Amino acid sequence: MAAVGPRTGPGAGAEALALAVELQGEATCSICLELFREPVSVECGHSFCRACIARCWERPGAGATAASHKLPCPLPCPQCREPARPGQLRPNRQLAAVATLLRRFSLPAGAQGERGPPEAVAAGCAQHREPLKLYCQDDGRAICVVCDRAREHRAHAVLPLDEAVQEAKELLESRLKVLKKDLEDYEAFRSTEEKESKELLKQMAAEREKVGAEFQALRAFLVEQEGRLLGRLEELSREVTQKQNENLAQLGGEIAQLSKLSSQIQETTCKPDLDFLQEFKNTLSRGSSGRTGERGKSGADPGPRHGQPPPHPLSGS
Repeated sequence: MAAVGPRTGPGAGAEALALAVELQGEATCSICLELFREPVSVECGHSFCRACIARCWERPGAGATAASHKLPCPLPCPQCREPARPGQLRPNRQLAAVATLLRRFSLPAGAQGERGPPEAVAAGCAQHREPLKLYCQDDGRAICVVCDRAREHRAHAVLPLDEAVQEAKELLESRLKVLKKDLEDYEAFRSTEEKESKELLKQMAAEREKVGAEFQALRAFLVEQEGRLLGRLEELSREVTQKQNENLAQLGGEIAQLSKLSSQIQETTCKPDLDFLQEFKNTLSRGSSGRTGERGKSGADPGPRHGQPPPHPLSGS
């Protein structure tokens, strides 16, 4: 019996690649089109990711309601529509191991649990190997003509792929027009706000200059008034000083005259009686004439002043 081992030859690489692609297709979930994650098998034998089949059975368009997974009644298989009971899901450990190995080898389609590039997705259906020419609006993914005939998509809204692309572009273009219109409105509003702000700032600057000019004029007026008042006070101060000096000089003359008269009276009182009596009338007349002469020099009697001494008792006034 010949030993079984890896084949070598010109077509060995192509066969290995084809085998890997086929193996990847067997390990790909028909719902999410990615390598299995926690695969489970239903009673009909098909396998799906646990999360994918749970979402499929919970979706109303798949022939089940949101609460149907809680009921004992059977639900349709997402692939063949055969009845299946949610409580009879069995983990498929072999498929899980194969999917893990394929992720380790990083094959082009579905490696690392991610979708391949757009070219790989558009190449064909991973389940039926047919070109993806249709678009299922309910599932939001591209499908082939075979998928469209399956029970899974019979009740779904399916459009040709180019038509779906055109509708999507038209929808985006209409939305873009609305956004552009909103953008224009906001730009116009911003422009208006900027103009109003600039105008308001311009008015505030003009008011600031006006207030500054008014206060500058007021300060100049106050300085002028201050100079005038200080000059008037200085003039009044000089007049008061001059008048005070004149009054002091007049008072000094009167004091000297009174001092002289007082000395004469004292000398007269010290004389003998006969001489005193002879000098009494002369002294009395000199006192009266001295006071009258002083008043005549100073003009009319201005009346008593503050601090002015009282008239001499011998003056007769």
